[in-house]
Amino acid sequence: MKKNILLLLLSLSLNVCFSQSIKGFRLSDSLKGKSFEYLENTFDKTLKINSKKAEIYANSVLLKGKKGGNENKVAEGYLLLYKTTSDPLYLDSMIMISKKVQNFDNISRGYLQKGNYYYFKSDYSKSLENYLFARDFSKNNKDISHIINFNIGLLKLELDSYQESLKLFLDYKKYLEYNNLTVRKDYISCLYAIAYTYSKMDQLDLSDSFVKLGLEKNSLKNNKKNYSNLLLVSGINSYKRKQYDQAIKKLKNVSKLIKDHSYNAQNLALSEFYIGMSLYGSHNTHFLDKFKVVDSIIINTNDVTSELRDLYPILIEHYKKTNDKENQLLYIEHLLDVDSILNKSNHILYTELNKKYDTPILLKEKEKLISELDSKNSILFWITGIIGLILIVFLFLYYKNNKKIKYYQQQAILLTKNPEPIIIEKKSSIVDNKAPEKIKKEISKITLSEEILESLNLKFKQFEESKDFLNRNLTLDSLSKEFNTNRDYLSKAVNELKGKNFSQYINELRIKYIVEELKMNPKLQNLTIAGIAEEAAFNNSESFTNSFKKITGTLPSYYIKALKT
Repeated sequence: MKKNILLLLLSLSLNVCFSQSIKGFRLSDSLKGKSFEYLENTFDKTLKINSKKAEIYANSVLLKGKKGGNENKVAEGYLLLYKTTSDPLYLDSMIMISKKVQNFDNISRGYLQKGNYYYFKSDYSKSLENYLFARDFSKNNKDISHIINFNIGLLKLELDSYQESLKLFLDYKKYLEYNNLTVRKDYISCLYAIAYTYSKMDQLDLSDSFVKLGLEKNSLKNNKKNYSNLLLVSGINSYKRKQYDQAIKKLKNVSKLIKDHSYNAQNLALSEFYIGMSLYGSHNTHFLDKFKVVDSIIINTNDVTSELRDLYPILIEHYKKTNDKENQLLYIEHLLDVDSILNKSNHILYTELNKKYDTPILLKEKEKLISELDSKNSILFWITGIIGLILIVFLFLYYKNNKKIKYYQQQAILLTKNPEPIIIEKKSSIVDNKAPEKIKKEISKITLSEEILESLNLKFKQFEESKDFLNRNLTLDSLSKEFNTNRDYLSKAVNELKGKNFSQYINELRIKYIVEELKMNPKLQNLTIAGIAEEAAFNNSESFTNSFKKITGTLPSYYIKALKT
């Protein structure tokens, strides 16, 4: 049955795979002018009816390719000849030509076909070897890679490795569906393989669902071989449900289709075997006839599966009960031969699959996981480092902020106890820092007489006592007019008499005022910072807070809190 699945895939993979043409073959006049496309299409149509006639078109493609120096068409000619003769020498020529022109897809397909050839010969070791060669050349062709993995799944099915086979089959199904390739005939082959595997796992409902899907898809193609394969699985499922009459009816149809169309002998053996098992379950002695048919197929083909082996203990036990020692001995010998075949082929296949397919995949997976873990560890190391650095910065800022808060609190307490506010702002240079460079130089050159300084000093005292500094529109220009002097003289006087520039002088007066007001007027303490800033003649809370901090060493909020405690 498994070989029959692979046969259905051949039509796809053979279309891409490439010994010599028939000796002495000459291209007929009627075909000389025909295109490669015409010759190939006619070959496909003719092959289904007359393989010998199809061989003429295969040789025509080969000869036309040689004359035209078209190596890829030469390779295709060898492929078509393989289709008609199943001679692996054509595949060797295909591979050789494809290697010459470095057509890796065709090399891969050539090895894939050789793998299929040896699979049908039950030489599973050589089959696997060629599949692995095909895989090595198919790294850039996902289509071929998936077909190879599907065929590997069929090999695993020979070992009854159902879960592993099923995974490969389902992967191929997913690939075909994802790429909208469900119209391909191998999609039905894939459904058939999945249905058969689920049946072997005794998951009959799942198996039936894939049989149903396969039959629906096949109804569009009306392919009798696909129909017989899917009906075979359905018949086996009926047998497993002990619906023996239904199973026999289905399986008889399968056997007739296979015999009428010379389909795969192993599927005929399976169909006859399960008819025999259904008769045996129904206590019908005609099961012997069916089992003998199966035995003759096994002996003639030297091809057996573990499930077909089950007929021999039944035959041996039957002839033991009937005291037919001759037949009992015959089937004991056949059972021993079957076991020898199974043990040898299965042991070799298991060893080779494990060594050449499963272990390399596991090692690659291991390397991938190690690489991913190393990458994750590296990322984790850097993330941990960054988090650690952020934490250190955060702790530093927290410590610094805590220290600053304590300092603000201490300064606020000192400010509440002193009758005069603590002025911590550094004295500026004599020249107003905000003045343009040219004006700075001019102011620095100005000299004021003692008489002028004394006059201006008196005016400053009156200015401070009358609290005119609370005028929010106050500027150097407006005050110079009020003092009947020019702005340069006034700026120079502030520098010399007060030891600071004009803006520092005004801000300090305003902060001194509000410090005392807050201390003396509890109602003022309940205002917002913006409200207090307005009382101190500042235009906004931000400039007020900055000036308060520069002059007193603390913030208004801390000072108010200290006053309330």
